Amino acid sequence: MRRQAQERLGEADTWLAAAQNALERARDALEFDAQSLRLPQDAAAIEQLAGRLEAYRLESGELLSAAREHQSALSEFALQLEREGRARADAEAAAEEQFSKQRTLLEAQATLTALQESVGKAVEELLRDLQVAYATRDEHKAAYGRAQRQWNVATGEHGAAQSHRDGLCEQLAERTAARRQAVDELQAFATRTGLFSVAVADVPLPDPAAPWSIEAALAAARRAEQMLTEVTADEPAWNRVQNAISRDLAELQTAMSAQGHKLSAEVSDYGLTVSVFYHERPQRPDMLRQLLDGDIEARRLTLTAKEREILEGHLEKEIAANLQRRIVETEERVRLINAELEKRPTSTGVRFRLDWQPLPEHTEGSVAGLIEARKRLLKTNPDAWSPEDRRQVGEFLRARINAERSREEQSTLVESLARALDYRRWHRFRVQRQQDRQWRPLSGPASSGERALGLTVPLFAGASSHYWSAHQHAPRLVLLDEAFAGIDDEARAGCMALIREFDLDFVMTSEREWGCYPELPGLAICQLIRREGMDAVLVTRWSWDGRERRRNENHVARFPSEGACVADEESAAQGGAQLDLTS
Repeated sequence: MRRQAQERLGEADTWLAAAQNALERARDALEFDAQSLRLPQDAAAIEQLAGRLEAYRLESGELLSAAREHQSALSEFALQLEREGRARADAEAAAEEQFSKQRTLLEAQATLTALQESVGKAVEELLRDLQVAYATRDEHKAAYGRAQRQWNVATGEHGAAQSHRDGLCEQLAERTAARRQAVDELQAFATRTGLFSVAVADVPLPDPAAPWSIEAALAAARRAEQMLTEVTADEPAWNRVQNAISRDLAELQTAMSAQGHKLSAEVSDYGLTVSVFYHERPQRPDMLRQLLDGDIEARRLTLTAKEREILEGHLEKEIAANLQRRIVETEERVRLINAELEKRPTSTGVRFRLDWQPLPEHTEGSVAGLIEARKRLLKTNPDAWSPEDRRQVGEFLRARINAERSREEQSTLVESLARALDYRRWHRFRVQRQQDRQWRPLSGPASSGERALGLTVPLFAGASSHYWSAHQHAPRLVLLDEAFAGIDDEARAGCMALIREFDLDFVMTSEREWGCYPELPGLAICQLIRREGMDAVLVTRWSWDGRERRRNENHVARFPSEGACVADEESAAQGGAQLDLTS
């Protein structure tokens, strides 16, 4: 601890000197910049100057806005003066015109008064009757003109309507014939090629023996259009399909020829129709599929009986015994791992364990009956099973095999059986931690250190379990990047001890971890130091023997001497990791 404190003190002194140098350089740069810009160095004076500049900027902005508003007001004032001049001229002209009209009115009134006095009242009545007659005549002339125009418009509209009716009758006849032809073509396409039923098998079709009615054909076409809305029908898609037909036909011919079958392709107005000869009779592909499905179903029933016989005679004995042995071995491995984890609690007393559970029945990948079948598989001897035990185990195995067969995967029968009988797919691992004397999931409330430790320690156990099947002299290597981040020193020592207990070899990188704990009997260390602005990395080599950390002075030697190799082998035999991080 004293040596570590001295090393930390030296590093702190180095950092202090570097910080002081940086401070001096910053002060010199500040003084140079202040003299060059003729500015004060004091922060308060600079702040005061910045406030004055901000006030100047605000006042200049207000002055600019006021100048702009004044210029806009001057323009508006000149425009209003111009409008006022025009208005005065118009007022003077209107006044002169009003004076002239008033004089004319006075002259007319004088003339009217003189005429009325000379003619008398009888003339006035006659003039009123004439005015009424003239007004009535004008009204009749206007009404006659309006009636004449309406008659002309009605005559033109009648001719246009007659012509439009004739055109609509012809168009109706053409469209009726075109619809009838389209219905006949749709019926011929559906009955002769069978492609309609293949593309939209759920659409019911009318009787093919009788002509289709327009309503029935329209209902089928609309239903097919709704089901094919996601199918691209543009020109590029059509060209792509046409270009792919010949290639697909060649592939089909090759595949059928390889199986000893032959087919015929007929080109008609409705496209290319392919028929496959089945039992010396040409069949459409959709009809052939129905025949093959029936044949497969009949054979499946036969195979099901044989499968049951095989399961009862072979799988339920040999395979079940093998599954029982492997499940028991795995549970024993989990028990041993948990026993090692029990010995390594954290500094706060928290312990971890692995829980190997069967998948729940509603989980993806699970099959009904797993828990019950697992209980029966764990019985001591398959020879002691009752008929009910054999039945349940056989049903479970058949369900697993059928589930794998139903997948849309290009796999062989052996691969499907291997996946179906892989007991590892039936289970899952969960990490639990002990809290308040109860085992709880790791996902519950916990500190970041406990979470990091809960993810690290079980990984060591899993790696050790993975290496159980390896050769006894093979390296048991694990790679750790930024090892034990967020874990305290006492828990780190426990992790190192756990690595030794599991007999693992490791290579790790860390910003602060040296790995010098009494729990490790030996360790090779490379410390990398880099300074900012220097294109070089200092590499110092250290070694830990379980008691003391020593620096290796021979930096040139890339490989250790023969004596060092012997020492390393002895240390490795004791469970230490002798790994050079730079070689």
